[in-house]
Amino acid sequence: MIQEFTVENFRSIKTKQTLSFLANNKIQTGAEEYLCTQVNDTVRLLKLCVLYGYNASGKTNLLRALGFLRTIVLSAPDTKDEDTPFIPFALDKETRNQPGTFSLIFFIARIRYEYTVCIDRKRIHRESLRFNPEGRVATLFTRTFDTENSVSKLTIGAKCSLSAKDKTILNGNTLENSTALYAYQKSNIHSPALDTVIGYFKETLMPMITPSVLLRDWSLERLAGDVKRKQFYVKFLEKADFQIADLEIKNNRIAVDDELLNNLTEQGAPKGLLEQLKKDKHIETKELYFTHETTQGVYQILAEDESQGTLRYFGLGGVLQKLLANSHVVAIDELESSLHPDLATFFLQMFLMNSKDSQILATTHAQYMMELDYMRNDMVWFCEKDETGGSEYYSAQDFKLHKNNNLANFYRSGKLGAKPILGSPVVNRNENE
Repeated sequence: MIQEFTVENFRSIKTKQTLSFLANNKIQTGAEEYLCTQVNDTVRLLKLCVLYGYNASGKTNLLRALGFLRTIVLSAPDTKDEDTPFIPFALDKETRNQPGTFSLIFFIARIRYEYTVCIDRKRIHRESLRFNPEGRVATLFTRTFDTENSVSKLTIGAKCSLSAKDKTILNGNTLENSTALYAYQKSNIHSPALDTVIGYFKETLMPMITPSVLLRDWSLERLAGDVKRKQFYVKFLEKADFQIADLEIKNNRIAVDDELLNNLTEQGAPKGLLEQLKKDKHIETKELYFTHETTQGVYQILAEDESQGTLRYFGLGGVLQKLLANSHVVAIDELESSLHPDLATFFLQMFLMNSKDSQILATTHAQYMMELDYMRNDMVWFCEKDETGGSEYYSAQDFKLHKNNNLANFYRSGKLGAKPILGSPVVNRNENE
């Protein structure tokens, strides 16, 4: 689980900004057993944080920053001469040429970890990984860039359990434009401590979900890969009152002819794929059908003919199944996209009441979520831009409102910020000609 995430100089984020999942022990709603998880004897973390703000305020960029950190841990440029995917704050001459810093404090099996990396388009300037395996802080590794000799200097701690030879290998594989964690994955060496952290970024921290992500395709593959998941999906949709009684995946074989090959060629399909299709002479596809039961009978409808809301909710079913089955963290941009308000809140209720140590960080414009009985002020965050154009993030608990105050009403009235300041709706007809 994540305790806090800090980022500086990335996209619309100029100055150091921190979002925290740390639960405020002074806030009580009566539903804490569903809203929080005790990760160790002293730390209790929230399972949900929702982020509000006007369009272009930088809500999505905080999620992108977390996704960027995951990306540079799990991948890197092909050669040491290529640029990294880092994008600095562009509305300032100084920040354009400065690196960005990302820091994540997280827990794995009650143990606290802190990973920090400072990066620009050319190189990693600093990188460190520390943890508290026995109540004391221990350094797994630190890494700096030696500007004079243009090489990365990596210092590996004893807790990594690497031999002198293995340390030399990791040092040699740590290129200046890739993280040490990525270099470790490309090295034929083994460290239980580093394997645990890599597993967290690869499996626990899920890729960011945006409204444009076709979750239904991802859920289809999960459903096809394990028929035992079918019961979960069916129950999930049944509870949402879609009148869907069953799901069925049908395999379809499409013949490959010259017309199809020409279309794929024009669309830029890889040469290897085209050669394979010529050899196989067919394409195997999977089609998902939703079985509807009505008073008029039972009918199957192809997924592509269902509503966007149905497909979005079906896709979120796959996300929920992962969150309930194991510990995961997922960032969802515009959670309420294509969903009725009751469905969006019901999804959150199912997650909170049935998950153990998973987390959701979601952006939203849905003010009705603030009015949910269980929504704590430390779960609600806001985003707006300062006078320099930089995004700033702050929690509703910073306003120290009384527990009986209606948070949504305060937000609607503009007392909490993070709302657009709109001009007059009147349009000058002369200017419109």
